[in-house]
Amino acid sequence: MLGIDEEFVEKSFEEMEQDMIKLQKESERLKKDATELQRKSDDLRNRSIDLRSEDLAAAEEMWQESENMRAESKEMMRLAVDNSLKAGDIKHRLEIHDQIVAVVDRADEIWKGAIRAGRP
Repeated sequence: MLGIDEEFVEKSFEEMEQDMIKLQKESERLKKDATELQRKSDDLRNRSIDLRSEDLAAAEEMWQESENMRAESKEMMRLAVDNSLKAGDIKHRLEIHDQIVAVVDRADEIWKGAIRAGRP
């Protein structure tokens, strides 16, 4: 986009609303995936502990895989929170837009009422 930051591109109300919904859904998906990955990591840790007395090398490998899963799960949660914050920012902007439109609509009603009453 010719080096223009996406934040400064004007979007319609509907586009912003779609972005907000998309970010919220992605955040929820990431949270579920992170929770599932954390559960798998816990299971792997338990298996590693059980295997430690039989095969130390395999147990250590499982433990390391579990650690990698935990790191990935934390990153997913970080991304989920980031998406949730972005969605909240968009929602706030949409609410401000609605308030501005309501003020303009109310001012228009007052102006028309004044004209009808003969007070221009």
